Amino acid sequence: MSTGITHFNKVSGVNGVYVGANDAEIQIASAAGAPLVAGVAVTSSAAELNILTGVTATGTEINRAADVSARVQSITVTGAVTAGVQSLELNHTVAIAATIASAVNHPGLFIAKAILEPATTHTVTLTVGTWNGTNTIATFTDILDTLVVYFDSAGNGTILVNVGAVGLS
Repeated sequence: MSTGITHFNKVSGVNGVYVGANDAEIQIASAAGAPLVAGVAVTSSAAELNILTGVTATGTEINRAADVSARVQSITVTGAVTAGVQSLELNHTVAIAATIASAVNHPGLFIAKAILEPATTHTVTLTVGTWNGTNTIATFTDILDTLVVYFDSAGNGTILVNVGAVGLS
């Protein structure tokens, strides 16, 4: 008596590979031979899948990292800076008061730049974190004033470049 199936013979005309009892089969491979997971063909190679070993990112996080446009925010009115933005353009002649809820949400390099000549001043305020260890407000008074900062994982900033005369308070 056989204790199990040890191999399958190739069957001509079979559309995919199925396992299970009659009327309750589950397709495990497509007619083309691609393995299926929950009915969806897996088209990645084993090497491509192995790259993901240990990755805990969500699809949203991967898409955000890949989407360069999501890293730049051009702000034309007073308001909040979107979490994850790495480049902020202050883009209006009327004064803009931008607020960053937490520098923790902008790790790594962060650039803030006045794109148009402000009639008065633009300010960017950090609610949590600092630009340079003490200051939380950056004031832009001239076109092309630019601040390049590195924020660590705790939201502590280190100013790398201050182009023009960005004031800190």
